[in-house]
Parts: sequence; C-alpha cells; structure tokens
Amino acid sequence: MLEDTFSDILGKARFGKGWSLADLSRKTHLPENRMEALEGGADPNQEEIERLSAALLLDPGKLAAIARAEWEPRPQEAIPMIRWIDGRIGTYPVNGYLFIDPATRESALFDTGYSPDPVLAKIKKENLRLVALFITHTHADHVGGADRIHAATGAPIYLHPDEFSGGGRPPQGATLLKEGMEIPVGPFHVRHRRSPGHTPGGTTFVIEPAVGLNAPVAFVGDALFAGSLGRAQSSSTYPLLLRSVREAILSLPGETCLFPGHGPATTVEEEQRHNPFFTDPF
Repeated sequence: MLEDTFSDILGKARFGKGWSLADLSRKTHLPENRMEALEGGADPNQEEIERLSAALLLDPGKLAAIARAEWEPRPQEAIPMIRWIDGRIGTYPVNGYLFIDPATRESALFDTGYSPDPVLAKIKKENLRLVALFITHTHADHVGGADRIHAATGAPIYLHPDEFSGGGRPPQGATLLKEGMEIPVGPFHVRHRRSPGHTPGGTTFVIEPAVGLNAPVAFVGDALFAGSLGRAQSSSTYPLLLRSVREAILSLPGETCLFPGHGPATTVEEEQRHNPFFTDPF
C-alpha cells in the first residue's frame, strides 16, 4: 500500500505552493468546499484531476492512476543483505533498514525506525558488528534511539551538518558528513547525496553493486515516497525538494532500488514513470 493517497498528494502540492484552499479554489474554478472534501479523502472525477494537476503542476495521468488505485510499485525481490526495521510511533509505521555484509558480518543501519530495542536484538541475534548508523534526517521517527544504539555498539552516527543550521547540537557519537566521504561496510562503500527540502540537511545514502548486490540501493528517508514526496519544510523549500529529488535520487540508474522512510520500496524507473510530482521527461 502506498504511503500517500491522492488527498495526501493534493495537500502536499498545495502546501508547497503556499496556497490556501480558497486560493486553490480560485485557481481551479472548483468550489472551496469541494477542495476541502478532496483533501479529506473524497474521490475526484477526471475533470477535477485535470484542473488540479494544471494548477499544481502535477502530471494528470500519473495522479489519476494513484487516485484510482491503478498503480503501485512492483514488489521488489528480497535483497538478502537488507533487513527491514518495522518501526512504530504509536500505530504510525516508520522504516529503518539494516544492511549486512554476510562475509564479515559488518553492518550499517539506515535510520532507526524509532526502534532501538528491535535493532539491537537483530544485531545480537545475527552476530553482527554495527560499524555505522546513517541518519537521512533528524526528525524523531528517524533518529529516535540513535543515542542508545551508539552507546550499545560504539557505531558512529553519520549525518549532514545542515540538519543543525537552525540550531541544536549533533548527538554524542556523531560524525558530520563531508563532500566526497565514503564509509566502508565490509567490501561495500556507502556514498551520500544531499537531498534537502524536507529538512535542511536531508541526505540520501547510496550503495553501489558489489559481491552479492546486483543493483544499486539508495536509502532516501522522507525526501521521496513511492508515488509521492515527503512534505516540504516550507513553501520556500518546495522547489528545492523537487530539484534535489530529481537531481540526487531520480538521476541514479533506473534499476536502483529506493528504500523510503515510509511505505513500500520502489525503483528510480518506477518513480520516473509514475510519480505525479514530476511532469518533465527524464
């Protein structure tokens, strides 16, 4: 099931434009109470999809497919060296991912899933040595428990310094990312690409194919969901989010498997073809 529905996409795009429901009503010549109903979960008709897409610069065909539940990303074949962390904040699901080199038993964690206890239990059960904890951004559902995981394993916490541009201090055990930095995990190397807009220092982490890994994988946090995006930090960062997702994530090889902070895994090719936030060809 997709993380975002038609109504979620509509709300995120409207927020990105900095428009009220009344503004959107004027732009589309649709009643304001109908705009409210659509953002509340009502099913749109084709004319509404086309008017909304034109106003919000969304792709009408891609948006219609999501509104009608005609598209979800193809289920990805299980990658034996990746363990999904099924985290929860109350009943709200959040993803973390544990990447394991089977030969050395070295591992890296990509976001915590707000679940330090299950993470540490997996590390112990599988006799792993955690060598790195990568944080895509510092919202609580992605970084919560990082201090406990660091204390238990000694693994450094890698994150971008721009996450603290508005104040705050990095957690104990943090290593701030620098351009060109590569972090080894067994024979693999983790590279990072800046993907801000959801947060100032949003980061995508990429692992290139090597022994046992046939295609690139990327851990994208909340910059991108299958068929959608994370919410921009503000309307002023919405263009930055669109640009950074296009340039940092959707420029990767088409077969790259994308692991988002919420919802199902997808691929670059799937998002190029089906994500309604992108209307121009790739």
